Amino acid sequence: MASKKGFMPFHTELKKLGLSDKEAAVYQALLELGEATVQQIAQKSKVARATTYLILDALMKVGLVTHYEHDDKTKFIAESPTQLKRLLDRQQEELKSRQADLGRLLPKLQAFIRSSDQRPVVRYFSGLEGLKTMRSEMVQYSTHKDIWYSLSPFDYLRLVFGDETRGQYTYADTRAAKGIQHKVIFTTLSDKIRQEMLRTAKKERSERRFVPPERFRSTSGMTIFRDRIAIATFSGQVGGVIIESPSVALMMRELFLFAWECLE
Repeated sequence: MASKKGFMPFHTELKKLGLSDKEAAVYQALLELGEATVQQIAQKSKVARATTYLILDALMKVGLVTHYEHDDKTKFIAESPTQLKRLLDRQQEELKSRQADLGRLLPKLQAFIRSSDQRPVVRYFSGLEGLKTMRSEMVQYSTHKDIWYSLSPFDYLRLVFGDETRGQYTYADTRAAKGIQHKVIFTTLSDKIRQEMLRTAKKERSERRFVPPERFRSTSGMTIFRDRIAIATFSGQVGGVIIESPSVALMMRELFLFAWECLE
C-alpha cells in the first residue's frame, strides 16, 4: 500500500500539506519519473490504475500535474513543488470562507436550539480564560447592527483585563468592526478615565453614560446581547455566567433602558 513504512521519503510530509495518502504517492512517483503514462505512474506509486486516473484528475485541478498527448498516448508531468504553496494558499482561503460561513450560521443554530425550549439555560465560565471565552461568544453570536447594553464597573474590569487601550487590536475594536453598537453605563473613580471613556465613545461605536461610584458599588458587570445576559465577576473568584432566555433578556434590557434614561 502507498502508506507502507519505507515507501517514498517525502510521503508523510506531503500528506501534512493536505494531500491524501494516494495523492501523495502519485505526485511523488510522477516527480521521480519526470513524465509518464498512467500505467507507469500506477506501477511506481503502487496505486491501482483505475484509481490513478482519479488521483491525477484531482492533482490537475489543484495545479500539481499537467498532461499532453504524444503518439496517441497521454503523458503526465508533475508541476514544480513550488506549486505546493498554491495548495496551502487555497486551503487558507477555504478556511477563511468556512470561518465566515460559521460566523453567519452560529446565531441561527443557537436560535434553532432554543426555539423549542424557552426554559432559561445558565452556563458557567471560570477565571480569566472563562471571561475571554464569554467575550468571544458575545461577538460570534451577535450580528451587524445589534446593540449591546452593559453595566461596567470599569476600574474592576481593568484590574482583570489590564489596560486594553494599549493593544494593537482591542476587544472594543473587534466588536466595532462587526458593526455592533454598544450602550454602556459605567463607573470609575478616575476622572481621567471618565473623560477618556466619554471622549472615545463615538469612535468605538458606543454611547456611554457615567454613574458615580457611590451609586453603583458592584464589582460585577453585565451585558445584555440578543436573547442572552452575560454577567462577569471581576473580584474574588473571577468568572461569569451566560443566561440564555429571551424573556429574561427582555426584562433586563427594559431595566437597563430605564436606568439609561434616568442618567440622561
